Amino acid sequence: MRATRIPADEQFRLIMECRASGLTDHEWCLQNDIKPGTFYNWVKRLRQKGCTEIPDAIKGHVPHRQEIVKIEITLPGTNETAISTVQDQSDLPLQNGVMELSIAGAVLRIPNGTNPILLRKTLHILKELSC
Repeated sequence: MRATRIPADEQFRLIMECRASGLTDHEWCLQNDIKPGTFYNWVKRLRQKGCTEIPDAIKGHVPHRQEIVKIEITLPGTNETAISTVQDQSDLPLQNGVMELSIAGAVLRIPNGTNPILLRKTLHILKELSC
């Protein structure tokens, strides 16, 4: 039995989601139950139709861990400093393509591809709530 045909606009959305994920195409396809050959056919067809917005694929192996760094932020108008603690995370699984931001005990998980305007508004609201 043949699989249901996926419209071109949905193919484009899936390709962009894959390319923004931080994973290789192959890893993303396996996680999303899409045959890699089918995925690459979508990319080829859309590019042949003139879709130039599709970014290039990530080459090679993508590390599954990222370094955690200490960030100090001084809140405007105060002498208070929010500090993110550096911890050894080598034994904890970290989801691919996710940045974690700890502010006043709250943890904000920000996936790759997050809309920058939405992120800016969210951080602005958090700043207002902390004052």
